[in-house]
Amino acid sequence: MEEEGEMGVGTLLIFIAMIIVAAVAAGVLVQTAYKLQQQAEATGDEAVQDVAAGFKILAIWGSTNATSVIDTVYIKIALIAGSPGINLENTLIEVTQTIGGGTGSEVTLVYGEAASDTEFNATELRDMDPSTSAVMMTAGDVFQVKIDLTTASGITMELDPQERLTLLFMPKHGVPTYLEITAPATLEASSVVVL
Repeated sequence: MEEEGEMGVGTLLIFIAMIIVAAVAAGVLVQTAYKLQQQAEATGDEAVQDVAAGFKILAIWGSTNATSVIDTVYIKIALIAGSPGINLENTLIEVTQTIGGGTGSEVTLVYGEAASDTEFNATELRDMDPSTSAVMMTAGDVFQVKIDLTTASGITMELDPQERLTLLFMPKHGVPTYLEITAPATLEASSVVVL
């Protein structure tokens, strides 16, 4: 009878060891599942940002100088429906001037306090959420972007009549917005031109 009791204790110890091993394995599985869930959520949020974020163009106009060429372009922009906020400090604008049938000059601009040879400027026209920074666009906000064509990276990109300019707005996350502008056939000196 003593042997049977010892055998029962051995079985009990093996059973307890199996329960402990199973509990540790279950803990590892739960922890792994949690990490995978967090990674999947982060990937999903990033994918939504990359697909849903972007700009829409509301209006475009330019101003001419004394020599009757467009030297400054203004673009009124807002966010597309459902877009999360976009920080203009993380946005690039690629400007390409097309002369004749080929490409002329090209420059990539970043946000700056004033339009310059390497920067575009943005002025907030409507702010639906004043708690955000001055360069953070949120739903309902409207901004006016200014691009000075006379100082774009030292290259004169002024638009003569019927010349084309393409703009590519590239937010850090989201869909790039492509815009093509063609100057009218005739331009008057020191005037505003709707493009």
